Amino acid sequence: MNKSTEQVIFEMLTANTGTHMLDSGGGNGRNWQRNQELTIDDFRNEPPATLNFYTQENDKGEIISAEPELSVSVFHKLTSGIIEQDELCREFNAMPCDNWDGEFYGTSNRQHQWLAVNGFLNNSENERRTWNTYNWDNQFSQVLQGTDLENDNGEQYVLIQIHGGADVRGGYTDAKLFKMSDHCEHYAVILDDCGFGIESPNDEQRDFITLDHRGGGEWIDNDGSLADDDIFIQFAKLAAGKPIAGDQFNDF
Repeated sequence: MNKSTEQVIFEMLTANTGTHMLDSGGGNGRNWQRNQELTIDDFRNEPPATLNFYTQENDKGEIISAEPELSVSVFHKLTSGIIEQDELCREFNAMPCDNWDGEFYGTSNRQHQWLAVNGFLNNSENERRTWNTYNWDNQFSQVLQGTDLENDNGEQYVLIQIHGGADVRGGYTDAKLFKMSDHCEHYAVILDDCGFGIESPNDEQRDFITLDHRGGGEWIDNDGSLADDDIFIQFAKLAAGKPIAGDQFNDF
């Protein structure tokens, strides 16, 4: 049976990636353990992005500082349409991965041989395009690790692993192969840009203020300028301690 891309991502998010005595996940604190309690509809219904604020108040209970805390849903990112599966992907993803002895992270030697036979290893750039979102300022709900690939026909693919553990050094799923959708470049997979809006009532009208998050950790306000502390405080006051749901900005 051919699995949809959404189903493959869901299975990766809920896959048992193991435990280790030196892992900081304790009894049930790992990503995969928490995700075991969720259905695919739970992931579908979660916001594409969520904004909370860590606030400090003065003696009068007034917010005097607000630090944004952002989470960008990996499920929504990977099911947004930036990646898909063709027959090559389905064939690769159906292969068992009994041992991580392939050249790329999360692959077996048999899978590596399959990649070679199907024209993915003739481009020397493939060996140098491995990435991990933990290595820069990235706000995904879970860490992703991957390798950007190009086949002999110049078509763009990507191997993706999802971190299901607690300690980022281990606890990754087996790698799955996806094709980049038309007009999508590889960087679209790791882009965590997103935006939020909230109503700000006053005596005469209800204004709608926005905050956009851009790569590199920049926050942009309504006027297209870098957001300052006053905007964060204003958002935090209007949020009243509740999370704000936002949308992802995916580059198609």
